[in-house]
Parts: sequence; C-alpha cells; structure tokens
Amino acid sequence: MIANNLITAASFTPNSLQIPNAWVGHLPFAAWVIQEVAPKIFVELGTHSGNSYFSFCQSVVEAGISSKCYAVDTWQGDEHAGRYNEEIFAKVNEHHQAHYAGFSRLLRMTFDDAVTYFADESVELLHIDGLHTYEAVRHDLDTWLPKLAPGAVVMFHDTNVRERNFGVWKLWEELQARYPNNLEFVHSHGLGVLQLNNAPDNKKVDWLQPSSAEKKRLINYFA
Repeated sequence: MIANNLITAASFTPNSLQIPNAWVGHLPFAAWVIQEVAPKIFVELGTHSGNSYFSFCQSVVEAGISSKCYAVDTWQGDEHAGRYNEEIFAKVNEHHQAHYAGFSRLLRMTFDDAVTYFADESVELLHIDGLHTYEAVRHDLDTWLPKLAPGAVVMFHDTNVRERNFGVWKLWEELQARYPNNLEFVHSHGLGVLQLNNAPDNKKVDWLQPSSAEKKRLINYFA
C-alpha cells in the first residue's frame, strides 16, 4: 500500500459531478484504488452520468498511470436507475472526449455484447454497477470472470441496499465466503471490493487479506 496516495485521495476533487449522487461517497476511494492496482485494463459495467468512471479516469491522468479504461453502458437506463433520454449520454460523451479520449473508450452496448471485445485474463480492475437484481449481477460476474486477469480486483456497488429487488447484498455474502480477500464499505449504498484467489505473489493486495491490520483503518478512513 502506498501511504502517500491516501493523503492525496483525501483531497480528491472530481472534475465532473452529476446526478444521481449514489456513488459520490466512494469517489476518493476510486481515485486511490486505481493507483494502488495500476491496471493495464480497467472496465466499468454501468456508468450512467459518469461520476465513478470519470473519477477513475481523472486519477489515471493525475497519477500518470498507463491504463486503458472502458465504460460499458447502453445509456438507456433500467428498472433501478430509471429510463433516461439521450441528453445523459451526450453530456458524458462531451466530457469524455474533452478529457480522456486518449486512453479511454465509451462502449455503448450491453455488457454481454462488450465482453467479446476483451481477451481472456486481460482485465485487472472491474467495477460492476449495472442492473442490481441478484440474477443480473451474478450473470455479469459469471460472464466477465473469464476476462479477469489472475488476481484481478473486482468492485460491486450497492452491497448495502436491500429494497426494490436489489440483490447485490445477497451475492456479496456468497462471494465473501468464496473470496476471503475482501472488504466492504457500507456508506453510500455499499461498495464491496475483492481480489480473485489466483493472484501471483507480486499482485497480492495486502490490505484485502483477512489478517490485514490496515483493512479496518481503510474502511474508517474512506467512510
């Protein structure tokens, strides 16, 4: 863990901040974790107005990381996010083209369609924030699992929402047992973070390990 990055993350100020605000409480963590993992390829499934994705991208720029970033979304909405008009994508695309087009792509398609454009074991950091039913989020993980690199880090938003047929919390309980290297933030609707079990020694994330003394400190810090 790079201690200085924690100090920098505390003062992170997003260049783009739009409604809805469900992810806002995790923006400093987004800025920090992408520097910690320094993925060659980062993929976000479900971008909406771009608060999370643009924070990841902004941190890539500010830290000088050599990452390729991809946002996957139909920009049409769903039963949880609601349906929205073309104006949402237009604003996202405008900001993206102005600031991040050199290393980032917006893939306007379904998650299932996008998966075919990535090589197996290539994605080192994945953020899943699409339709939040248990069946949908489990399908998203199962579909993208072959594309994840050994020891990839995966994030799930809305682990602490239990109404309106949200089921991420249920999948997260199952994943915690399967992947012991994990932590969960319960603020801002919850964010679960885990590392796959097959990490090579040089990719193991120490602050996600069950015995980590830093885990509780990180949870309190970012909360």
